Order: sequence, then structure tokens, then C-alpha cells
Amino acid sequence: MYGWRAKMGHISGSRGDALVYEFYRMMPEGFFLLNTTGKIRQLADDHIQRQIDFIEEAAIDLEQTGADVVIASGSPMWTLMGYGSEVETTNRIQPKLTIPFATAIVAEMEAMRKVGIRKVVVATPHREDMNERMARFLNAAGFEVLNIGGLGCLRNTEIAAQPIHAAYKLAKKLYFEAPQADGVFIHCPRWPAIDGVPLLEREIGKPVVCSSQAIIWLALKMIKVREKIQGWGRLMETLEEMP
Repeated sequence: MYGWRAKMGHISGSRGDALVYEFYRMMPEGFFLLNTTGKIRQLADDHIQRQIDFIEEAAIDLEQTGADVVIASGSPMWTLMGYGSEVETTNRIQPKLTIPFATAIVAEMEAMRKVGIRKVVVATPHREDMNERMARFLNAAGFEVLNIGGLGCLRNTEIAAQPIHAAYKLAKKLYFEAPQADGVFIHCPRWPAIDGVPLLEREIGKPVVCSSQAIIWLALKMIKVREKIQGWGRLMETLEEMP
């Protein structure tokens, strides 16, 4: 049986293709990803609202399919609704499941806290208005966003089609505009990101968190998996420390 150690349920905001690929690149044998394709086809508020309504149904289906934990992606949903909405979502859905549930925005914030990032530089593939929402959300959560910038993508297919080091190049540029930051957050699991994480960490000497890492990291943490994962950044290496 595939996934004999753990099956991670993931509710993608859109396709989830990049995260699925990055999951299997990072994880050793014994882990399986159950991915549910979401409803967001372009980064517009009506598509985001449609996804909000879909999450509960998808989470229940993933549990019935055999997932040990479920993470719901699509952080723009919660930045649209504002700080605190991620707690409301979990409080609504968790009682309907017997397995742990969390949102991607919580995974991203917990990951940054784990590696000591408070003053943060954020790189995204998104438009300026969405970046402003993200900055407000993170600032309300106790972070200090020193710099944030994106590529201005509207359609999710544009995000997935970015060159493999687009995230790395943008994050590096934004960091050196605010080098007093504690580290870097590369937001969105739809664009290629993990290859740039260890490279950027070496170049700036500080931790880097990307969404794919954060989602996988929190899922494994919630089901108490202790695993040595090296070569994909500082965050993933902390899984070895799990009690």
C-alpha cells in the first residue's frame, strides 16, 4: 500500500500540480499525497469565494479517502477575509473531522515562527492588491513585512508556467532591498519554489520558507512524524527534532 507511513490530504486552491511534484521530490518512501483540485482558476474574488464554500466538502472527502491529515491551501482566501478568518475556518471544519485539519496560511505563519522569522520579506506571483492584503494579514498576526512584491499574475496557469528560478530571483531582489529582514517568505505553492530555497539560504545566510515546504511541514508535525529531510532548507530539517 502506498502511503504506509502517512497520507497527507491537500485541498488545492487551484490544480495543486507544483505542490504534488515538490512533495514527491522532498519526501522519502512511505508518504502519499491525496490532492483535491480546487475551484480557483484566476485570482479574482468570485473564484476565491467559490473555493471557500468548497473546502468543507473536500476535507470530509479526503478523510473518507484515507487521509491522516488535511491542509487547505489558497491563502488569498484568508487574506481576503482578514486576520482571524483562518481560525473561524478551522473552528467550523475541524469538528466535522476525526483527523487534524489546518489552513495553509497557518502553516506558513507557523513555519516562519519556527525558523525565527518575524521581520520578513515576501515574494509572490500575485498582483499588488493581493500583496497588500497579505501584508496587512501578516502584520496583524505579529509579523513585520519590510518588503513585498509580486509578478502580477492573474490566471493560475500563468503562475505554474513561471521559470523554475523565477521565485528565487524575485525573492533575492526583494531581500536585498530590505536586508535587515530575519528571512524570506516565498508565497504560493503553485509556482516552482523549492529549488531556490537552499540556494537563497546560502546566499543571504538567513532562513527561507516557501508555501510548499510549510504545508508539508505542518502536516507532518500535526501527525507527529519525525523524519530527517535534508537539502530542502532549514525548515524541513527541523522535522528531525520532532518529539
